[in-house]
Amino acid sequence: MRVPVQRRLITQKIMWGGLIMCVALIMSMPTVRADDPPHSTKPVINLVTLDWPPYSTVNLPDGGLLSRVVTAAFDQVDIDHTIEVYPWKRALLNILNNRGFEAIFPLYDNPERRRQFLFSEPIGTSPLGFVHLRSTEFSWKNLSDLKEYAVGYVKGYGYESHLVAMLESTSMNSFGMRDDETLLRQLITGHVEVAVIDHNVARYLLRNNPGLRDAESLVIYNPHLVIEQTLHVGFPPSSQGLRQRDAFNKGLGRLSCMPPACIPDAVANIMPLRPETKAVNSQ
Repeated sequence: MRVPVQRRLITQKIMWGGLIMCVALIMSMPTVRADDPPHSTKPVINLVTLDWPPYSTVNLPDGGLLSRVVTAAFDQVDIDHTIEVYPWKRALLNILNNRGFEAIFPLYDNPERRRQFLFSEPIGTSPLGFVHLRSTEFSWKNLSDLKEYAVGYVKGYGYESHLVAMLESTSMNSFGMRDDETLLRQLITGHVEVAVIDHNVARYLLRNNPGLRDAESLVIYNPHLVIEQTLHVGFPPSSQGLRQRDAFNKGLGRLSCMPPACIPDAVANIMPLRPETKAVNSQ
């Protein structure tokens, strides 16, 4: 049977159109070579932290001391991860409100944070104490001695619980700052007499921050620490968070050494060996 000319032309157009589409589809497909790596199927954990050198920062090798430990631990258990840096309050809100993150570090160990997160084994320690100007006569035995001074601290940090209670007491002449850099600036300019700060953080900022670099000779790192506080990775209190925390701890246990023994050269000079320090009498 003969096909009418008009119908035959339409049929031919459909055939040629289909052929062209097939060729285009084949051309658009990615070429797979024998040496192409397979698509990664490893799990990925998204972590959030703050800019807190030398522990976590974009300005040091490996993202800082604790970022290096976190990366090494996850590598041991073959888990990929990302680390994003935010101001501390925003970092906390991001993970507490489930905004795309599955872990946060570093966390001080205190009851409030234990209620919010599943804690990893320690990834390092923080020598928490006081810094003051050489011109300020400062000494203390108990935290109640702080009432005699104008004391600055960073809002939102989970310091040792007795210290937090003291700083937030109405009987204290205390001033909350947004970050450690601001705190040190307020100290140098005399707006506060004593700064509550991790000594390694203070030492790093006073040696490396352009606005503070000439001020280190003006301050004293008070040798009487509040506590050598452990630092942790926090995971949400869920079944997935529990699995991730346990996997991280497994990787952490495989590391050959921990800080301050394993540290990048760029921060080695600010991590001096220190004697063991216990929490002081809070009364």
